[in-house]
Amino acid sequence: MYTLNFTELTDKYGYPTEVHKVTTDDGYILDVFRILPKCSDSARSYPVFLLHGIFDTADMWVVTGTKTGLGYVLASNCYDVWAGNHRGNFYARRHVKLDPNTDPDYWNYTFDEHGRYDVPAIIDYILRFTGHSKLFYVGHSQGSTNYFVMSSLRPEYNDKVRVAVMLGPVAWLKNYENPIARLLAQNHVAIKAFVDNAGLNEIFGREHFVHFVVEFLCELAPIFCDLGLSLTTGYKQGTIPLKDISVAMGHLFSGTSIKNLAHFAQLIVSRNFQRYDEGVTGNLERYGSRKPPRYNVSRISSPIVLVSAKSDMLSTLKDVDILVSKLPNLVENYIVPESYWSHHNHVWGPNAPELVYAKILDYFNKYKDDTTRV
Repeated sequence: MYTLNFTELTDKYGYPTEVHKVTTDDGYILDVFRILPKCSDSARSYPVFLLHGIFDTADMWVVTGTKTGLGYVLASNCYDVWAGNHRGNFYARRHVKLDPNTDPDYWNYTFDEHGRYDVPAIIDYILRFTGHSKLFYVGHSQGSTNYFVMSSLRPEYNDKVRVAVMLGPVAWLKNYENPIARLLAQNHVAIKAFVDNAGLNEIFGREHFVHFVVEFLCELAPIFCDLGLSLTTGYKQGTIPLKDISVAMGHLFSGTSIKNLAHFAQLIVSRNFQRYDEGVTGNLERYGSRKPPRYNVSRISSPIVLVSAKSDMLSTLKDVDILVSKLPNLVENYIVPESYWSHHNHVWGPNAPELVYAKILDYFNKYKDDTTRV
């Protein structure tokens, strides 16, 4: 299970899958996996776009098996599932001109580019391929951030989404609770200067020693990965079976850019949801202002469902409340009632089908029958 890729995982569980190549406007080539709907009337199925969080890949939707993998659950309910990957991860390390192994410019991106280029390119591809005019969207963690960026900066894409469900939504990080990450964020300028001078551009890729260490420890002694997830996200140990934690964490750490991490660090320090701070000179050149502009989430007109957790250190209830106060078309701010629920229980928890996926299916059923959004 640790070494199986996306299509090998879906084949193992009997779900036919296609691999599609999507090229963004700025030349990045992304693998998008399509899980075919398992129903007799698949011609009437609606497309769903799933997007993972930071350091992760599309594997997260299928790695824990058919009962708790959202990709399988949706396909079994006759949805046409498209699991995307954003630039820089294991399934999206290609470019029409740049080589990620030798060209530093390949890694000159943050979640801003994910939102401005990757998400729109995948949406356009799915709609063009399926012939639909709208799709459903589910984003976990940074997968929600990317959507907020896209629909703020490219608001025309709001009309291409029936409803978007955000699991552990991340935008404002004013109340981010991880003390170690906060300390690193406060020193991110010096840290980034050091890694830039060292010629480092990527962090936590599949070929990075951290990935191999995590994979080894998760297989040898899953309790270590259980503890690691607890310390970094607020996860309550024992609420996800060790075998699922072990396998899921073995697929984690699949690569992103140093600059992307720096952008999140800037959100923590600035206490704003804003574009990347290039410094005064860079900001004037890029944005025409001394400071980076904030993302205007009031432009997000698509229906949004937020799914939050009481023990989530990454997406705290206080920070989600800021989103709630600013989103103009918020359908529901659903807080999972269990006190132990945290960031990854949304996607790996044994109770996710009842506590989260049922909610997703309810909203999908509601909005697919809404004739105003055909």
